[in-house]
Amino acid sequence: MFKKRFRTEVVPANEYTDYSDRFEGDEKYATLRHVALAASVPTLTAIGTGLFMFNKFNNTYSSTAMPVSAPIQQAMEPVVAQIPSTIPVNSIAEPTGIIAEKSLEILATALDPLVQILVAISFPIASVIMVGGCFFFMLGNSERAWNTIMNAGLGYVLIQMSPLFLEILRTIGKAV
Repeated sequence: MFKKRFRTEVVPANEYTDYSDRFEGDEKYATLRHVALAASVPTLTAIGTGLFMFNKFNNTYSSTAMPVSAPIQQAMEPVVAQIPSTIPVNSIAEPTGIIAEKSLEILATALDPLVQILVAISFPIASVIMVGGCFFFMLGNSERAWNTIMNAGLGYVLIQMSPLFLEILRTIGKAV
């Protein structure tokens, strides 16, 4: 009664990980169409988000549509404009920097949440790496332990200071 032996049964991996019994025929495998559709979802999401952010800062479009009932002119006469003599015709326009400012603002606004997420997760990751470095002390490899702990600490400090560095780069970019 007490010496009863249990027999270990080896089960093939496909019996508990393969869900092919739920599908029939070619539905068991992903086709090129399925792969292309799955790969296009993040791309379309990124494009849609980029267009939304671009239109968010571009105030040319109104959120409400207003009907316009103006009479339509049948005959259009050409408009002749006279160029004042004080403006040279062959001069090159001065760059205003409006497009560069908007592009920089859109890019900075789009990347700010990513930077904030990286700053937020830097402490837990640095903590795990430092604890891993402490295990090297236990294994007798103190040089590698100090190296790991110092690199994790330096990485944490640099990640925490990255918003400051990005602001300095933004200020330099505006000055140039």
